[in-house]
Amino acid sequence: MNTTHFFEPYYNNAEINSILIMDLTGTMLDVNKSFTGNFGYNNDDIKGKNFSLLFNAFDKENGKPQLELATVAATGQAHDENYIVNKNGEAVWCMGEALLVEGDEGVKYIVKDIVNLQSKKQVQLFINDTEELLERIFHSSKDVAMIILDGSLKIERVNAAFLQLFDMEEAPAKGSRVADLPHPFWKEEIKTELRQILVNNSPLKNRDFIIDTAAGEKKKLKVSSKIIDRRLGLGRNLFIILDEVY
Repeated sequence: MNTTHFFEPYYNNAEINSILIMDLTGTMLDVNKSFTGNFGYNNDDIKGKNFSLLFNAFDKENGKPQLELATVAATGQAHDENYIVNKNGEAVWCMGEALLVEGDEGVKYIVKDIVNLQSKKQVQLFINDTEELLERIFHSSKDVAMIILDGSLKIERVNAAFLQLFDMEEAPAKGSRVADLPHPFWKEEIKTELRQILVNNSPLKNRDFIIDTAAGEKKKLKVSSKIIDRRLGLGRNLFIILDEVY
């Protein structure tokens, strides 16, 4: 089987796998659409710059970019789990694998394949994880709607994806009630579910709901929750994650 031409369609059509091509010094040459979608950088942003641009200050200070290049040069492969700093300066937890490849005329390159572990496709892996990780998902996810409630079911925060899902132009005021949200979903069955979560300390796991949109369409949601005991005895937060099913 001849696999010579497999890479180009994989590179162009991948949605989960963000691909970065660079030379042996770590100078970035090209990224695919998935990379731009996950991290914001397009080719004009990265071309000619060193891939250390993508590492946070801690990893740079500890020489992680240089170690990765050295490992790839010595063994042909390196894999890692670490933060990638997106175009907005936000740290996104990822896993990746860098491979040494040979192009035309024997020129060698490094192809790095990265998976955004905070993306919609991966978020269910983290329903049972820590407050810190849920906070990272809250701030960085573009397509996973989240609302954070306090121990009395008053609203702490919502993210941008939440506003988009429920056709809201402005975030609700901190301390307002869930029932005050301008969508019938929050005034009906979900209210009872939220109370039961706190009373029984039993989270939702991929519970199916149907909502009506402002355009009169129906959307299916999978709703999950996580109770977090805040540090320093500051009570509890309830993270609600609403994943739209297409």
